[in-house]
Amino acid sequence: MTAVPGARSVTATPGTTPANGAWAAVEVTTATASRLRVDGKPPLLAASGSFHFTSNSGALDSSVGLEGAGARLRCDGRPVLLTGDAESDGYGNTLTAADPGRLRTERRPA
Repeated sequence: MTAVPGARSVTATPGTTPANGAWAAVEVTTATASRLRVDGKPPLLAASGSFHFTSNSGALDSSVGLEGAGARLRCDGRPVLLTGDAESDGYGNTLTAADPGRLRTERRPA
């Protein structure tokens, strides 16, 4: 896993359990930092994804939450998501932080 500050996107990967149907990613929402920029864009602090399962025997819904866990880079009092941070549910539905950018300081007008 590469620890690159400032993930700016999240990949949603549908799970494969149970095998008698199919999972699909429905929606991913994100929360961004307000006082930090990576390549001019705010990095992510958290993400939430919803997944839907359909089969001949019924349907299921599941959600996955992803938050920064490291203490190396924080903004707005929360850890920033780093490239490779991931979280899964019991069905294998996974959110993974991706799309690293270059972290640098930017001067703001006074």
